Amino acid sequence: MASKIIVDQLEKSGYTTLTLPSANATANQYIKNDGAGALSWATLPASGKILQVLEDNLNTTVSSTSTSYVASGLSIAITPASTGSKFLLTLSGGSWANSNDGIKAYVTFYVDGSEVGDAGPYEEKDENHNGNGFIGHSATCLHSPSTISAVTYTAYYKAEANTAYFNRTPARTVFTVMEVGA
Repeated sequence: MASKIIVDQLEKSGYTTLTLPSANATANQYIKNDGAGALSWATLPASGKILQVLEDNLNTTVSSTSTSYVASGLSIAITPASTGSKFLLTLSGGSWANSNDGIKAYVTFYVDGSEVGDAGPYEEKDENHNGNGFIGHSATCLHSPSTISAVTYTAYYKAEANTAYFNRTPARTVFTVMEVGA
């Protein structure tokens, strides 16, 4: 088999030597220059691609009077594809809290018993319900577990005072974990 390189109108002064790869590329590879003129075949990294998505949602309302975080009932176990993977955790839904001076509910995420991302308070003051009302919430956290062993993510919640109801009608609370390739 004969090889050809055809160049039309090189206009650079001086000479540049490029060393071509000795073998053919495989599918989806590109030619890469090392900066010194040695060319080789390379594959684009899988960085930033979503590798897997898992979801959990509640079918019931849970409540607590604790001012410390309590498990919401939403939990996802997932095994990373590599130690460089990151996990994007998202939670959306609604709560209901009883309070006379506005409503504050808090959401956070835990992995295997340790907090990984405090999503902060979601506050609503609803004068029409004597301080009681619905709180729509959305929380996001990016976590890098640096392992290939299974990890379990759990959503926790609390109220600043009185009773907090998590996953209260009219909203359905959904917890999603997405693995993002390194």
